Amino acid sequence: MSHWTCYTDPATCLEVSGAVPTSGADTEPTDVFFPNPTNGAGDEGKPKTTKTTRTADDGKPVQTDDNTKPEATKPLESSSIRHVTVLATTVSGSTAEPTIAVETSVPSVAAGTANGNNGSGGGGGMSPGAVAGIAVATAIVGAAIAFFAAFVLFKRRRPSRHGHSESSTNFISKGEQPSYVQISQVGPPPVLAAAILPTNRGVDLSDLSHSSDFLAAVLPPAADEQAVKSRVTAVFGQILQHVNDFYRNVHATLTPSMGNDLKKFCDSSVNLAEELEHSSMPTIAIKHALVGYLLSIIAPEAEQQSTLFPAEVAGLRQDERSFESPDDQAAYILYKRLAAHLYAPPISSLQSRQSDIREAAEHFALTFFPWANPAYADQDKDENLVDVINNALDLSLWLFGQPYLYEWVWEDVGRRGMVVSPGLVRVTDERGKMLDRPRKVVDAVVATS
Repeated sequence: MSHWTCYTDPATCLEVSGAVPTSGADTEPTDVFFPNPTNGAGDEGKPKTTKTTRTADDGKPVQTDDNTKPEATKPLESSSIRHVTVLATTVSGSTAEPTIAVETSVPSVAAGTANGNNGSGGGGGMSPGAVAGIAVATAIVGAAIAFFAAFVLFKRRRPSRHGHSESSTNFISKGEQPSYVQISQVGPPPVLAAAILPTNRGVDLSDLSHSSDFLAAVLPPAADEQAVKSRVTAVFGQILQHVNDFYRNVHATLTPSMGNDLKKFCDSSVNLAEELEHSSMPTIAIKHALVGYLLSIIAPEAEQQSTLFPAEVAGLRQDERSFESPDDQAAYILYKRLAAHLYAPPISSLQSRQSDIREAAEHFALTFFPWANPAYADQDKDENLVDVINNALDLSLWLFGQPYLYEWVWEDVGRRGMVVSPGLVRVTDERGKMLDRPRKVVDAVVATS
């Protein structure tokens, strides 16, 4: 009788259950391994390993055939060991129909796995799976913290986009292709008002508190017309009073050299020498000459060699200024106001100017000495005239710092008399524009003999 012991998978065959061969029969135990039918449909009916042994006469097994080597198999999710014992009886050279006895046992795979794990961790340490789980959890927590920190920093540094958050976007199909062009419905950003340069025509140069806070804080308030009239009248009054005090109406004979010197104190429209020689009141001509002389030496537009007005304040003369646009006049007015306000001459400059003023006073006194009042000393006369010239120069600087342009007007009165002090007119408005008709501020004073 023949005896076979069969296993479904060599990897799960831990024990071999043998059967004792029947006595008196020629047995050939054969171990045949059959594939597990659950390994895959493609492996059905194909043996993975076939191993045949025969029992020799001396009772020792002899390996007669080794067809194939074991093939790597997939782990079994649910394995079962089946013991199939096939008994075949050989009688007189013929084999009878074998009798098959089937014995099945299903061990627990989970239990085997647990036993294996317990065996590997018998030392009481942490299993590799637990270590891996802790590492993964730590990485996840760290990534979450880093993401939160980056999100907070990004929110703080991201610029405001309020203008775009309220916008909507439409997608318009372009041709027959399935591509789209993104078009935002938000219009272009508005043009800043500061980018448009306003003209100075709307700026009131006499009152900058509503147009420029900086200039309003720096520049002194502008004087009104009444203040201008009062100050001009006061200075002219001092000039005329100086003549009344230090000169008298007497007849004097003029020499040719004196005639040439007198021409320097008046314009060509007046024959000063004739007026002094033939008039019953020569002090009127002296007043006219003194006022004209002082206005010429304190004028900002005069030549630098012949004026007492500071050149650093006057800056650009009339023939050096630009008048290409209507705003150039207003710009020049602001320029001269700042120059007059910031002017702070050093001591050396003041001393030099006082020396020039004294020289001018002495020159006038020497020219008109024939009509001098002998009741006063020459020194007193010169000192008084120095004070008058200083006041006149201060008036010129003060008018230069006002938000207007002024001009002196000498009227032609003909035979009615002679102008002893000119009139003052304003030629620009509050915005620096030239007036069509100058505005009279101070009337001229005419004296008759």
